[in-house]
Amino acid sequence: MNRTPPTSPLTGLSDGVFPSTSKNFAYHQPQKRNTTSAYSHLVSPVEESTAKFNEAFQISYSDKDSVAVSEAYLKSDLNMLFATPRFYSTENLAKMFHFSKTIPSPEFLNEFLMSMLLAPQMDFLSNPDYTLPSNKPVGQGSYSYVYTISSTISSTSNKDVPFVLKFAKSQHKSKVILQEALTLAYLQYVSPLTSDSHIIPFYGLTYINKSHFRRLRSNERVPGIILPKCEMNLYNFNSTVSSKLSLIGKKEIWRKLLTQMANALKTLKSNGIIHGDIKTANILITTTPTLNEGHSNNFDFYLADFTSAFHINQLPTDLNTTVEYCAPELIDNSSDHVPTFETDLYAMGLCLLSFISQHEPYSELQSLVSHGSSPGVGSSSIQQSQWLMNALLKRDPINLNMLRSDLFQDWKSELALLSKILVERISLENLVTILENDCI
Repeated sequence: MNRTPPTSPLTGLSDGVFPSTSKNFAYHQPQKRNTTSAYSHLVSPVEESTAKFNEAFQISYSDKDSVAVSEAYLKSDLNMLFATPRFYSTENLAKMFHFSKTIPSPEFLNEFLMSMLLAPQMDFLSNPDYTLPSNKPVGQGSYSYVYTISSTISSTSNKDVPFVLKFAKSQHKSKVILQEALTLAYLQYVSPLTSDSHIIPFYGLTYINKSHFRRLRSNERVPGIILPKCEMNLYNFNSTVSSKLSLIGKKEIWRKLLTQMANALKTLKSNGIIHGDIKTANILITTTPTLNEGHSNNFDFYLADFTSAFHINQLPTDLNTTVEYCAPELIDNSSDHVPTFETDLYAMGLCLLSFISQHEPYSELQSLVSHGSSPGVGSSSIQQSQWLMNALLKRDPINLNMLRSDLFQDWKSELALLSKILVERISLENLVTILENDCI
């Protein structure tokens, strides 16, 4: 388990631009890859890849030639990934993509996955026009950094384009990035997702080296995922924007958050993917919300950071999640500690609860009791972790996080719904029925 912030593709509060107007943004059917190989029937899941990148950079590319350099590194990395799989094995992928009962040959599988993953329109190794600004990253986590992508051929005056690159901190951590890329590519491949999915769009994978990022070793080539640039995450919103909104405005945005994250969970469940680390820092917001009530249509929420995600066909070998957002069964000694669709829904409920309280789960309570004998400043991390787990096992997240009595009156119907999610533990299907019947 971890308690560190995630790696999310977000930007500062004023310089981010989503690559498409959020209201009309949609995934489309995968595009065929232009190649004369025996696998020319394979498709790439990158949504409107050529048109979108060409519009951003005003240039056209040769698919096969431009990815030749990254292709060699990806082949090698995929072979190492399958040698000691954490989430994805060749057998698992065969089931996920509905191949025949026999496992496909390594040559076919490599070509298939490269067709899915590589971004020919933005190959850093073969085109020096793409750079990563030397200023601080817009996000980072245990395994990766996130930097805004710049280009000398960008038509924008500041040379920034509406994409970020999430790349491995070192070659040793490349597997995590590859697994996330496989998850995102799979989600876009298996069905013609629409804007209702609210899963962060995936624009492909490329490789970078020391010439792009000085902290890499001279012989390292690490993979990076191309993602859209977003203005902030829900954690930032709760701490900087929410207090400036009226109660009416907050409720309008809360309902949007509820609906869009329920749609994201529906997308994941229908495709057999468990996220495993849903929290406010992993819910991205396309643009800064308007502060006046009645105007919540200028932005959307997207679920991001799939570094802990896995397909139900292959259970993870370790639990890599955030303690504060754990359902009780994930830390209860009587359970097997494996994330499920139900624990994803529980974590989403805590995000909705944090929106109301404007605090991370249990943080306000821990701050309050730190003035007494309970763990606080000066306590060991073991004491603090044990205190937190004891709080989780009380199975009373609403009362332990809603410490202001006025919140119970102002958010009565919303908290009643959250009680069904967090205490009664209703299913996602039941939640969707409640939303469809507008029962809140």
